[in-house]
Amino acid sequence: MNQPHDWRRYPFQLVPADRQLDFPAAEANHPDCESDTWFLAGELTGESGRGYAFLSIFNKNRPGLGDIVADFYTFALFDLDAGTYGTYTDYDMPPANMEPGAVVKMTVSDECLDIAFDSGAGRAEWRTCRDENGDLLPYTYDVTFVGTDAAGAVMRVDLHVTPTRAPVPLGAADFGGRIECFGQPDTYSYLQTGLTMTGTLTWGSSSEPVSGTAGHVDRQWFPLIANSGGADGDVRWRAHEWRTINLDNGVDMSIWRQFDRTDRNALQPFSGATTSAPDADPEFADDIEVTTESYVRWPEAVRTLYRPPAKARYLPDRHRLTSRKLDLDLTGEPMVPAPGHGLPLEYMEGPFHYRGTLRGEPVSGFAFFERSLALYRDWELVDVLASVVGEERVTPLRDLIESGRREEAVAHLRDEILPSGAGIIELVDDLIVALTK
Repeated sequence: MNQPHDWRRYPFQLVPADRQLDFPAAEANHPDCESDTWFLAGELTGESGRGYAFLSIFNKNRPGLGDIVADFYTFALFDLDAGTYGTYTDYDMPPANMEPGAVVKMTVSDECLDIAFDSGAGRAEWRTCRDENGDLLPYTYDVTFVGTDAAGAVMRVDLHVTPTRAPVPLGAADFGGRIECFGQPDTYSYLQTGLTMTGTLTWGSSSEPVSGTAGHVDRQWFPLIANSGGADGDVRWRAHEWRTINLDNGVDMSIWRQFDRTDRNALQPFSGATTSAPDADPEFADDIEVTTESYVRWPEAVRTLYRPPAKARYLPDRHRLTSRKLDLDLTGEPMVPAPGHGLPLEYMEGPFHYRGTLRGEPVSGFAFFERSLALYRDWELVDVLASVVGEERVTPLRDLIESGRREEAVAHLRDEILPSGAGIIELVDDLIVALTK
Protein backbone atom coordinates (compact mmCIF):
# COMPACT_ATOMS: atom_id res chain seq x y z
CA MET A 1 0.00 0.00 0.00
CA ASN A 2 1.53 3.32 -1.06
CA GLN A 3 1.32 6.33 1.23
CA PRO A 4 -1.45 8.48 -0.34
CA HIS A 5 -0.48 11.96 -1.49
CA ASP A 6 -4.03 13.25 -1.98
CA TRP A 7 -5.42 12.44 1.45
CA ARG A 8 -6.18 16.04 2.54
CA ARG A 9 -9.69 15.86 1.15
CA TYR A 10 -13.11 14.33 1.68
CA PRO A 11 -14.18 11.91 0.42
CA PHE A 12 -11.03 9.82 0.73
CA GLN A 13 -10.55 6.05 0.48
CA LEU A 14 -7.77 4.87 2.78
CA VAL A 15 -8.13 1.23 1.68
CA PRO A 16 -9.84 1.26 -1.74
CA ALA A 17 -11.27 -2.25 -1.39
CA ASP A 18 -12.84 -1.59 2.00
CA ARG A 19 -15.62 0.99 2.44
CA GLN A 20 -15.23 0.80 6.23
CA LEU A 21 -12.17 3.01 5.85
CA ASP A 22 -13.74 5.70 3.67
CA PHE A 23 -13.43 9.21 5.11
CA PRO A 24 -15.07 11.15 6.67
CA ALA A 25 -17.41 8.28 7.68
CA ALA A 26 -14.47 6.30 9.15
CA GLU A 27 -14.00 9.12 11.69
CA ALA A 28 -17.69 9.10 12.58
CA ASN A 29 -20.03 6.78 14.46
CA HIS A 30 -20.60 3.31 13.00
CA PRO A 31 -24.26 2.59 13.74
CA ASP A 32 -23.93 -1.09 12.80
CA CYS A 33 -21.20 -1.66 15.44
CA GLU A 34 -21.92 -2.22 19.12
CA SER A 35 -18.67 -0.56 20.25
CA ASP A 36 -16.96 2.53 18.84
CA THR A 37 -13.97 4.27 20.43
CA TRP A 38 -12.25 7.60 19.79
CA PHE A 39 -8.80 8.39 21.26
CA LEU A 40 -6.84 11.63 21.15
CA ALA A 41 -3.64 12.11 23.15
CA GLY A 42 -0.55 14.26 22.97
CA GLU A 43 2.29 16.24 24.52
CA LEU A 44 1.89 19.99 25.11
CA THR A 45 4.24 22.78 26.12
CA GLY A 46 2.90 25.77 27.97
CA GLU A 47 3.81 29.37 27.23
CA SER A 48 5.68 29.22 30.56
CA GLY A 49 7.81 26.35 29.24
CA ARG A 50 6.11 23.80 31.48
CA GLY A 51 5.56 20.34 29.99
CA TYR A 52 2.16 18.64 29.92
CA ALA A 53 0.44 15.70 28.31
CA PHE A 54 -3.22 14.76 27.92
CA LEU A 55 -5.35 11.82 26.88
CA SER A 56 -9.04 11.54 26.05
CA ILE A 57 -11.35 8.61 25.34
CA PHE A 58 -14.93 8.57 24.11
CA ASN A 59 -16.36 5.06 24.26
CA LYS A 60 -19.76 4.15 22.80
CA ASN A 61 -21.27 0.80 23.81
CA ARG A 62 -24.72 -0.26 22.61
CA PRO A 63 -25.28 -3.97 23.36
CA GLY A 64 -27.40 -5.64 20.70
CA LEU A 65 -27.71 -2.26 18.96
CA GLY A 66 -30.87 -1.78 20.98
CA ASP A 67 -31.97 0.72 23.62
CA ILE A 68 -29.30 -0.17 26.20
CA VAL A 69 -26.60 2.49 26.56
CA ALA A 70 -23.28 1.74 28.32
CA ASP A 71 -20.97 4.61 27.36
CA PHE A 72 -18.11 6.35 29.12
CA TYR A 73 -15.76 9.30 28.72
CA THR A 74 -12.25 9.69 30.17
CA PHE A 75 -9.93 12.69 30.33
CA ALA A 76 -6.54 12.95 32.01
CA LEU A 77 -3.86 15.62 32.37
CA PHE A 78 -0.20 14.98 33.16
CA ASP A 79 2.27 17.49 34.60
CA LEU A 80 5.53 16.24 33.09
CA ASP A 81 7.70 18.55 35.19
CA ALA A 82 6.18 17.44 38.50
CA GLY A 83 5.55 13.80 37.46
CA THR A 84 1.90 13.99 38.59
CA TYR A 85 -1.46 13.47 36.91
CA GLY A 86 -5.18 13.92 37.30
CA THR A 87 -7.80 11.61 35.80
CA TYR A 88 -11.55 11.78 35.35
CA THR A 89 -14.10 9.26 34.04
CA ASP A 90 -17.85 9.66 33.73
CA TYR A 91 -20.20 6.78 32.90
CA ASP A 92 -23.60 6.58 31.28
CA MET A 93 -24.65 3.10 32.41
CA PRO A 94 -27.65 1.06 33.50
CA PRO A 95 -29.55 1.10 35.76
CA ALA A 96 -29.18 4.86 36.30
CA ASN A 97 -29.70 5.76 32.64
CA MET A 98 -32.82 3.60 32.41
CA GLU A 99 -34.72 5.67 34.97
CA PRO A 100 -37.66 7.75 33.65
CA GLY A 101 -36.48 11.05 32.20
CA ALA A 102 -32.84 9.98 31.81
CA VAL A 103 -31.06 11.60 28.85
CA VAL A 104 -28.24 9.91 26.93
CA LYS A 105 -24.99 11.74 27.70
CA MET A 106 -23.15 11.00 24.44
CA THR A 107 -24.20 12.30 21.05
CA VAL A 108 -22.48 11.26 17.82
CA SER A 109 -22.77 11.85 14.09
CA ASP A 110 -22.86 9.08 11.48
CA GLU A 111 -21.51 11.38 8.75
CA CYS A 112 -18.40 12.97 10.26
CA LEU A 113 -16.45 13.25 13.50
CA ASP A 114 -18.85 15.23 15.68
CA ILE A 115 -19.07 13.85 19.19
CA ALA A 116 -20.03 15.26 22.58
CA PHE A 117 -20.42 13.90 26.11
CA ASP A 118 -22.35 15.80 28.78
CA SER A 119 -20.25 14.80 31.77
CA GLY A 120 -20.58 15.81 35.39
CA ALA A 121 -17.64 18.17 34.84
CA GLY A 122 -19.14 19.83 31.77
CA ARG A 123 -19.57 19.20 28.08
CA ALA A 124 -16.68 17.48 26.28
CA GLU A 125 -16.58 17.88 22.48
CA TRP A 126 -14.53 16.73 19.50
CA ARG A 127 -15.74 18.17 16.22
CA THR A 128 -14.56 18.48 12.63
CA CYS A 129 -14.23 22.14 11.67
CA ARG A 130 -16.21 23.74 8.84
CA ASP A 131 -15.39 26.62 6.49
CA GLU A 132 -17.43 29.79 5.95
CA ASN A 133 -19.72 27.85 3.60
CA GLY A 134 -20.40 25.15 6.16
CA ASP A 135 -18.29 22.54 4.35
CA LEU A 136 -16.08 20.19 6.35
CA LEU A 137 -12.39 21.05 6.67
CA PRO A 138 -10.76 17.62 6.27
CA TYR A 139 -8.93 16.31 9.34
CA THR A 140 -9.20 19.63 11.17
CA TYR A 141 -10.73 19.55 14.63
CA ASP A 142 -11.73 21.71 17.56
CA VAL A 143 -11.77 19.86 20.87
CA THR A 144 -12.78 20.69 24.41
CA PHE A 145 -12.01 18.12 27.08
CA VAL A 146 -13.09 18.67 30.69
CA GLY A 147 -12.77 16.90 34.01
CA THR A 148 -11.80 17.24 37.66
CA ASP A 149 -8.82 15.67 39.41
CA ALA A 150 -8.83 13.74 42.69
CA ALA A 151 -8.71 17.01 44.67
CA GLY A 152 -11.65 18.45 42.76
CA ALA A 153 -9.56 20.89 40.72
CA VAL A 154 -10.89 21.73 37.26
CA MET A 155 -9.03 20.21 34.30
CA ARG A 156 -9.66 21.48 30.78
CA VAL A 157 -8.02 21.76 27.38
CA ASP A 158 -9.35 23.68 24.39
CA LEU A 159 -7.35 22.79 21.27
CA HIS A 160 -7.33 23.28 17.53
CA VAL A 161 -5.89 20.04 16.10
CA THR A 162 -4.66 19.25 12.59
CA PRO A 163 -2.83 16.02 11.67
CA THR A 164 -0.06 16.60 9.13
CA ARG A 165 0.02 12.98 7.95
CA ALA A 166 -2.43 10.67 6.28
CA PRO A 167 -4.37 8.13 8.32
CA VAL A 168 -2.63 4.73 8.49
CA PRO A 169 -4.57 1.46 8.71
CA LEU A 170 -3.42 -0.66 11.62
CA GLY A 171 -1.22 -3.43 10.28
CA ALA A 172 -0.42 -1.36 7.16
CA ALA A 173 -0.89 -3.25 3.87
CA ASP A 174 -0.60 -6.61 5.65
CA PHE A 175 -3.95 -6.13 7.40
CA GLY A 176 -5.45 -2.96 5.92
CA GLY A 177 -6.88 -1.89 9.27
CA ARG A 178 -9.04 -5.01 9.63
CA ILE A 179 -7.79 -6.99 12.61
CA GLU A 180 -8.76 -9.32 15.42
CA CYS A 181 -9.03 -7.49 18.74
CA PHE A 182 -10.05 -8.99 22.08
CA GLY A 183 -11.10 -12.15 20.27
CA GLN A 184 -13.25 -10.31 17.70
CA PRO A 185 -12.36 -10.61 14.02
CA ASP A 186 -13.52 -7.81 11.71
CA THR A 187 -12.49 -5.13 14.19
CA TYR A 188 -11.28 -1.97 12.43
CA SER A 189 -8.57 0.42 13.52
CA TYR A 190 -6.49 3.26 12.11
CA LEU A 191 -4.12 5.85 13.53
CA GLN A 192 -3.08 9.36 12.54
CA THR A 193 -0.03 11.24 13.80
CA GLY A 194 1.99 14.38 13.11
CA LEU A 195 -0.47 16.51 15.05
CA THR A 196 -0.33 20.28 15.18
CA MET A 197 -2.08 21.40 18.39
CA THR A 198 -2.64 24.92 19.73
CA GLY A 199 -4.93 26.20 22.44
CA THR A 200 -5.31 26.67 26.18
CA LEU A 201 -4.83 24.35 29.16
CA THR A 202 -6.44 24.95 32.55
CA TRP A 203 -5.70 22.98 35.70
CA GLY A 204 -7.03 24.36 38.95
CA SER A 205 -6.11 28.04 39.26
CA SER A 206 -3.49 27.83 36.49
CA SER A 207 -4.30 28.51 32.84
CA GLU A 208 -1.96 29.18 29.92
CA PRO A 209 -1.61 28.90 26.14
CA VAL A 210 -0.16 25.56 24.99
CA SER A 211 1.05 23.99 21.77
CA GLY A 212 2.44 20.64 20.65
CA THR A 213 3.32 18.35 17.77
CA ALA A 214 3.73 14.90 19.39
CA GLY A 215 0.48 12.98 19.66
CA HIS A 216 -1.98 10.73 17.90
CA VAL A 217 -5.54 10.08 16.86
CA ASP A 218 -6.61 6.46 17.19
CA ARG A 219 -9.92 4.88 16.15
CA GLN A 220 -11.35 1.43 16.76
CA TRP A 221 -14.79 -0.02 16.10
CA PHE A 222 -16.01 -3.49 17.01
CA PRO A 223 -18.93 -5.54 15.67
CA LEU A 224 -19.83 -6.55 19.25
CA ILE A 225 -19.20 -5.07 22.68
CA ALA A 226 -15.43 -4.84 23.15
CA ASN A 227 -13.97 -7.30 25.67
CA SER A 228 -17.38 -8.46 26.86
CA GLY A 229 -15.87 -11.73 28.11
CA GLY A 230 -15.07 -15.20 26.85
CA ALA A 231 -17.25 -18.31 26.87
CA ASP A 232 -17.65 -18.13 30.66
CA GLY A 233 -18.28 -14.38 30.71
CA ASP A 234 -14.95 -13.48 32.34
CA VAL A 235 -14.23 -9.91 31.20
CA ARG A 236 -10.57 -10.40 32.10
CA TRP A 237 -10.09 -13.21 29.56
CA ARG A 238 -8.01 -10.90 27.34
CA ALA A 239 -5.50 -8.15 28.09
CA HIS A 240 -3.34 -5.87 26.00
CA GLU A 241 -0.43 -3.48 25.71
CA TRP A 242 -0.49 -0.57 23.30
CA ARG A 243 2.23 1.98 22.64
CA THR A 244 2.10 4.94 20.30
CA ILE A 245 5.62 6.35 19.93
CA ASN A 246 6.60 9.64 18.23
CA LEU A 247 10.34 9.45 17.49
CA ASP A 248 12.53 12.48 16.84
CA ASN A 249 13.56 11.22 13.38
CA GLY A 250 9.96 11.59 12.17
CA VAL A 251 8.96 7.91 12.44
CA ASP A 252 5.85 7.16 14.50
CA MET A 253 4.83 3.70 15.68
CA SER A 254 1.70 2.02 16.98
CA ILE A 255 2.62 -1.20 18.78
CA TRP A 256 -0.15 -3.60 19.80
CA ARG A 257 0.22 -6.79 21.84
CA GLN A 258 -2.72 -8.91 23.04
CA PHE A 259 -2.73 -11.73 25.57
CA ASP A 260 -4.97 -14.70 26.40
CA ARG A 261 -5.39 -14.63 30.18
CA THR A 262 -6.89 -18.14 30.08
CA ASP A 263 -3.71 -19.56 28.49
CA ARG A 264 -0.94 -18.19 30.72
CA ASN A 265 -0.98 -14.84 28.92
CA ALA A 266 -0.07 -16.32 25.54
CA LEU A 267 0.41 -13.71 22.80
CA GLN A 268 -2.63 -13.44 20.51
CA PRO A 269 -3.44 -11.85 17.16
CA PHE A 270 -3.51 -9.01 16.35
CA SER A 271 -0.01 -8.19 17.69
CA GLY A 272 2.73 -6.18 16.02
CA ALA A 273 4.03 -2.72 15.09
CA THR A 274 2.67 -0.31 12.46
CA THR A 275 4.88 2.57 11.33
CA SER A 276 4.06 6.00 9.94
CA ALA A 277 6.79 8.12 8.34
CA PRO A 278 6.77 11.31 6.23
CA ASP A 279 8.87 9.81 3.42
CA ALA A 280 8.06 6.10 3.42
CA ASP A 281 5.09 3.77 3.12
CA PRO A 282 3.61 2.39 6.35
CA GLU A 283 5.24 -0.84 7.45
CA PHE A 284 4.10 -3.74 9.63
CA ALA A 285 6.39 -5.88 11.79
CA ASP A 286 5.10 -8.92 13.67
CA ASP A 287 8.40 -9.72 15.41
CA ILE A 288 8.26 -7.15 18.22
CA GLU A 289 9.90 -8.54 21.36
CA VAL A 290 9.26 -6.92 24.74
CA THR A 291 11.46 -7.44 27.79
CA THR A 292 9.74 -6.08 30.89
CA GLU A 293 12.31 -4.71 33.32
CA SER A 294 9.99 -3.54 36.09
CA TYR A 295 6.36 -3.57 37.20
CA VAL A 296 4.22 -1.07 39.07
CA ARG A 297 1.46 -1.74 41.60
CA TRP A 298 -2.05 -0.63 40.70
CA PRO A 299 -3.02 2.48 42.74
CA GLU A 300 -5.83 1.28 45.01
CA ALA A 301 -7.33 4.78 45.19
CA VAL A 302 -8.35 4.37 41.53
CA ARG A 303 -11.41 2.13 41.40
CA THR A 304 -12.47 0.05 38.41
CA LEU A 305 -16.10 -0.41 37.41
CA TYR A 306 -15.79 -4.19 37.67
CA ARG A 307 -14.81 -5.58 41.05
CA PRO A 308 -11.06 -6.35 41.13
CA PRO A 309 -10.00 -10.01 41.35
CA ALA A 310 -7.41 -9.16 44.03
CA LYS A 311 -6.29 -6.16 46.04
CA ALA A 312 -2.75 -6.32 44.69
CA ARG A 313 -2.36 -6.02 40.92
CA TYR A 314 0.88 -5.25 39.08
CA LEU A 315 1.26 -3.94 35.54
CA PRO A 316 4.29 -3.80 33.21
CA ASP A 317 6.34 -0.62 33.46
CA ARG A 318 9.94 -0.08 32.26
CA HIS A 319 10.79 -2.23 29.27
CA ARG A 320 12.87 -2.81 26.16
CA LEU A 321 11.46 -3.16 22.62
CA THR A 322 13.31 -4.93 19.82
CA SER A 323 12.50 -5.94 16.24
CA ARG A 324 14.79 -7.51 13.65
CA LYS A 325 12.53 -6.47 10.78
CA LEU A 326 12.59 -2.82 11.81
CA ASP A 327 16.16 -2.95 13.16
CA LEU A 328 14.69 -1.48 16.34
CA ASP A 329 16.04 -1.35 19.90
CA LEU A 330 14.30 1.04 22.31
CA THR A 331 14.13 1.36 26.08
CA GLY A 332 11.06 2.96 27.63
CA GLU A 333 10.88 4.88 30.92
CA PRO A 334 7.71 6.30 32.51
CA MET A 335 7.43 10.07 32.85
CA VAL A 336 4.62 9.80 35.42
CA PRO A 337 4.48 6.84 37.85
CA ALA A 338 1.49 4.44 37.99
CA PRO A 339 -1.09 6.41 35.95
CA GLY A 340 -4.21 4.35 36.59
CA HIS A 341 -7.62 5.43 35.28
CA GLY A 342 -11.12 4.60 36.47
CA LEU A 343 -12.26 2.48 33.53
CA PRO A 344 -14.25 -0.78 33.64
CA LEU A 345 -11.06 -2.86 34.08
CA GLU A 346 -7.50 -2.11 35.15
CA TYR A 347 -6.29 0.42 32.59
CA MET A 348 -2.99 2.18 33.04
CA GLU A 349 -1.87 4.75 30.48
CA GLY A 350 0.60 7.57 30.66
CA PRO A 351 3.47 9.37 28.96
CA PHE A 352 6.74 7.49 28.36
CA HIS A 353 10.13 8.49 27.07
CA TYR A 354 11.97 6.15 24.69
CA ARG A 355 15.59 6.15 23.60
CA GLY A 356 17.66 3.73 21.56
CA THR A 357 18.27 3.01 17.87
CA LEU A 358 16.22 2.58 14.70
CA ARG A 359 17.97 1.17 11.63
CA GLY A 360 21.31 1.79 13.32
CA GLU A 361 20.72 5.47 14.07
CA PRO A 362 20.16 6.92 17.56
CA VAL A 363 16.60 8.07 18.29
CA SER A 364 14.49 9.22 21.19
CA GLY A 365 10.88 10.17 21.52
CA PHE A 366 7.65 10.80 23.40
CA ALA A 367 4.99 8.11 23.72
CA PHE A 368 1.88 6.92 25.46
CA PHE A 369 2.02 3.42 26.91
CA GLU A 370 -1.35 1.81 27.66
CA ARG A 371 -1.74 -1.57 29.34
CA SER A 372 -4.45 -3.73 30.91
CA LEU A 373 -2.27 -6.77 31.69
CA ALA A 374 -2.88 -6.67 35.45
CA LEU A 375 -0.97 -9.49 37.18
CA TYR A 376 -2.39 -10.91 40.41
CA ARG A 377 -2.17 -14.71 40.21
CA ASP A 378 0.60 -16.40 42.19
CA TRP A 379 2.69 -17.46 39.18
CA GLU A 380 2.29 -14.00 37.66
CA LEU A 381 3.54 -12.33 40.83
CA VAL A 382 6.62 -14.57 40.68
CA ASP A 383 7.37 -12.89 37.33
CA VAL A 384 7.09 -9.53 39.07
CA LEU A 385 9.40 -10.71 41.84
CA ALA A 386 11.93 -12.00 39.30
CA SER A 387 12.20 -8.50 37.80
CA VAL A 388 13.45 -7.30 41.22
CA VAL A 389 15.60 -10.13 42.59
CA GLY A 390 16.56 -11.95 39.37
CA GLU A 391 15.30 -15.13 37.70
CA GLU A 392 17.87 -17.36 39.38
CA ARG A 393 16.56 -16.44 42.83
CA VAL A 394 12.97 -17.39 42.01
CA THR A 395 13.59 -20.67 40.15
CA PRO A 396 13.11 -22.82 43.28
CA LEU A 397 9.96 -20.85 44.08
CA ARG A 398 8.55 -21.50 40.62
CA ASP A 399 9.19 -25.21 41.02
CA LEU A 400 7.37 -25.30 44.35
CA ILE A 401 4.33 -23.47 42.97
CA GLU A 402 4.16 -25.56 39.78
CA SER A 403 4.23 -28.76 41.84
CA GLY A 404 1.43 -27.53 44.13
CA ARG A 405 3.61 -27.23 47.24
CA ARG A 406 2.17 -23.91 48.25
CA GLU A 407 2.99 -24.06 51.98
CA GLU A 408 6.61 -24.74 51.15
CA ALA A 409 6.52 -21.87 48.66
CA VAL A 410 5.33 -19.50 51.41
CA ALA A 411 8.09 -20.73 53.73
CA HIS A 412 10.66 -20.25 50.95
CA LEU A 413 9.48 -16.67 50.45
CA ARG A 414 9.76 -15.87 54.15
CA ASP A 415 13.02 -17.69 54.86
CA GLU A 416 15.01 -17.39 51.63
CA ILE A 417 13.70 -14.47 49.57
CA LEU A 418 12.53 -11.86 52.07
CA PRO A 419 15.68 -11.58 54.27
CA SER A 420 18.01 -10.88 51.35
CA GLY A 421 15.92 -8.51 49.25
CA ALA A 422 15.58 -4.77 49.66
CA GLY A 423 12.27 -3.04 48.98
CA ILE A 424 10.29 -6.22 48.37
CA ILE A 425 8.28 -6.52 51.58
CA GLU A 426 4.97 -5.44 50.04
CA LEU A 427 5.46 -7.59 46.95
CA VAL A 428 6.34 -10.68 49.01
CA ASP A 429 3.31 -10.07 51.23
CA ASP A 430 1.11 -9.80 48.12
CA LEU A 431 2.51 -13.06 46.78
CA ILE A 432 1.93 -14.83 50.09
CA VAL A 433 -1.71 -13.67 50.04
CA ALA A 434 -2.08 -15.08 46.52
CA LEU A 435 -0.56 -18.40 47.61
CA THR A 436 -2.79 -18.79 50.67
CA LYS A 437 -6.14 -18.05 49.03
